[in-house]
Amino acid sequence: MSLRLSSLDPNEPRALKDCRTCNRRRIRCDRSLPTCKKCALKELSCPGYGLRIQFGQGVASRGKLTGKTLPVLEPAPPPPPAVYPKDSPKSATPGESSDSRDDGLDASQLLAGSEPIAVPHKLRNAFQPSFDETTLHNPFALNLDLSSYALPQYLQGRPVRQLIHYYDHVVATVMPWVDGPENPWRTLMLPLAMHSPSLLLALLALSAEHYSARSESPWAVNDGFASRNYRDKSLLLLSEDLRAEWTEHASVARHARASGILATILVLCNLEMIRCDSAIWRVHWKAARTITLRWTAPQLATTVLDDTCRFLIQEAFVYDVFGSSTTFEDDEQIPGSVLTEQDAHVFTDWLQLVQEVTCAERQRHRNASPGQAPLDLANMRVLQEKFDYARNRSLEFSKSLDFGTPGLHSDFAVLVDIFHYAGLAYSFQALLDPRDFAPAIETCVSGVITKIAEIQNKEAYQHDLVWPLFVVGTQSRLNKNTQAFADAKLLEVMKSTGFSNCVPALEFLRRFWKSDPNVAVDWMQFARQESRRGLTFLVI
Repeated sequence: MSLRLSSLDPNEPRALKDCRTCNRRRIRCDRSLPTCKKCALKELSCPGYGLRIQFGQGVASRGKLTGKTLPVLEPAPPPPPAVYPKDSPKSATPGESSDSRDDGLDASQLLAGSEPIAVPHKLRNAFQPSFDETTLHNPFALNLDLSSYALPQYLQGRPVRQLIHYYDHVVATVMPWVDGPENPWRTLMLPLAMHSPSLLLALLALSAEHYSARSESPWAVNDGFASRNYRDKSLLLLSEDLRAEWTEHASVARHARASGILATILVLCNLEMIRCDSAIWRVHWKAARTITLRWTAPQLATTVLDDTCRFLIQEAFVYDVFGSSTTFEDDEQIPGSVLTEQDAHVFTDWLQLVQEVTCAERQRHRNASPGQAPLDLANMRVLQEKFDYARNRSLEFSKSLDFGTPGLHSDFAVLVDIFHYAGLAYSFQALLDPRDFAPAIETCVSGVITKIAEIQNKEAYQHDLVWPLFVVGTQSRLNKNTQAFADAKLLEVMKSTGFSNCVPALEFLRRFWKSDPNVAVDWMQFARQESRRGLTFLVI
C-alpha cells in the first residue's frame, strides 16, 4: 500500500523535515505528526522529528579524549508552523529557526567552546495548569519550598512550582518499586534538581507530559510552550554538562554534575516512555548505559561515588536488565558486578540473575550452540536454587523498608513471588528446551497470574507488573484465556500509570499470538525477526 503526499489533507500541520527513517530509506516522507504514516504502513519504528542523542566518538584523532565514546546531541528540526484561523494574525512559532540542516553536532563540536545557552524568558510563565493543587494529598511528598533555592530566573514562578508539586505528589509515586517516605525518586532527585537545571527542566517536562497522558487533555500553555520545550532546553543544558564531564578532572563540582547528567538521562528516558509513538527512549537508555559503564570502569574502581551516584547506577542497571531482556542487539550490557554488596537492595539479586540469564542466552545464540550456555545456568534445578536464594534475599531486605502501611508490606511479599515466577519462566524459556520444560513454564505462568490476583492495593503496584505480564503474554501463544488476561492487564496498567510505553510490547504480543509456530518457534526467535525489520520495544 502506498501513500502519496497529494492524498493528504493540505490543512493538517506537518513537520518541516523528513523523519530520519525515511531519510535512511531514501524515500519522500509525508511528514505527518506526530510520526510519519509511511513508517506506520511499513510497520517501521518512526523516530519522529524531535531532538535525539546519538553516540559519537570523542575528539577524533588527538588529545587525551581520543576514542572516548559519549552521547552526542543532535539538533531538532524546528516545530511545524501553527495553524491559525483565517482572521487571526500569524506569529512566529517559539523556538523556530531558519536552519534546515539535517546533520547532527559531532563530538568535537560539543567539546569545543561555545557560548552559554540562553533559555527564553518565556519559559518562566510557560504553563498555566488546570488542575487544583489542593486535591493532591500524597503523605510522602516533600513539598519543597522552591523559594529557598537559588534557581535560575527562568525557573522561578508559579508554573514551575506547580509542575514540581505534581511530580512530588503524583509522578514520583510510580517511579520506585513502591512509594513510601524513603522513595529516592523524591528524596534524592528533587533536591538534586534544585542544583541541576537540566534535571529540573527534565522533571518539568516529565510532569507536564504525564499530566496530559493521565487527564487525556494537554496541560494549558501560553506562547506555544509545551512539554517538548522543557525537554529541548534540558537536552541543550545536558550537552554542556556532558562536555564538561569528559574534560574535567575529579572534583566536588564534577561529582555533582555527574549525578545530574545520569539523573537527567533517566528522567528523559521515562519522559519518552509516556508516549507510545516515541522511539527516543532507546537513545536515552543507551546514553544511561554508556555513562554507567564509564563510571564503573575498572580504571575508575577507586573513585568514591556518593549515595546519589550509587542510586542512579542502580536505577540504570534496573533499566538495562529489563531493556536487555527484550532487545537483541550486540551492544554491551551493564554487568551485574557494577552493584556491590553495599548496593544490595530488595531486588538486586533477582536483577543480577536475570541479567546473567540474558547474557547467557545472547552468547548461546551468537555461538548457535545450545551447549554454550554456562553449565550452572542451563540446568532447571540450579536455576530454581538461584531464584529461591534471590527470593529469600528480597523478602529479607523488604523487612527494613518503610511502606507507610502494613497492607503495602504484605502486598510487597506477593510482588516478590510474582517476579520469582516470572523470572523462572523467562529463564526456562531462554536457557532450556521449552518443549521439554513446557509444564514447568506453564506452572510458573499460572503462579504469576494467581499472585497478581492476590494483590490488595492494586494502584500502588500496577507499575511493577509490566514485565511479569509481558512474560505471561510470551507463553500464551496457544492459550486464548491467558492472552486475554495479559492483554487486559497491560491496558489496565497503562491507564493507571499514565505510561504508554508497553503499547508496542502489547502489539508485539498480538502479532506473536497470530504467528506461525513453524516460522518462529518461540517469542525470542520472533522478536529477533521483528528486530531485523526495525520493530523494537521496551518493557520496563
